[in-house]
Amino acid sequence: MLKYASITVGTILASCLSIDTASANFPNESIVRASYYSTGHRTANGEHFDPDGLTAASRTLPFGTRLQITNPATGRSVVVRVNDRGPFVRGRGLDLSRGAAEALGMIGSGVANLQVARLD
Repeated sequence: MLKYASITVGTILASCLSIDTASANFPNESIVRASYYSTGHRTANGEHFDPDGLTAASRTLPFGTRLQITNPATGRSVVVRVNDRGPFVRGRGLDLSRGAAEALGMIGSGVANLQVARLD
């Protein structure tokens, strides 16, 4: 006789994507591995993608969520707005627009461990 465990869709997705759901939702402050992107035509919420804007892509946060991002390596900080979905690379919690990455001083490295605080 087979017995089935009660598993939520969120649990399955988190295990498939290998993400920490506590840090993915950024309840207060978290350290998140982030990258940036600079190409695209439309964001997931339908806006025109502005590579020089201060925006971010998150797999889980609602569109419009504002985040205070700080790069501990440079001491720089910026406020971004979630308007896209991603990143789709294992181990990363955010994709930033190129403008946000420049403001944080992470263009040279491409990826960085950033401190993230949810403002909303």
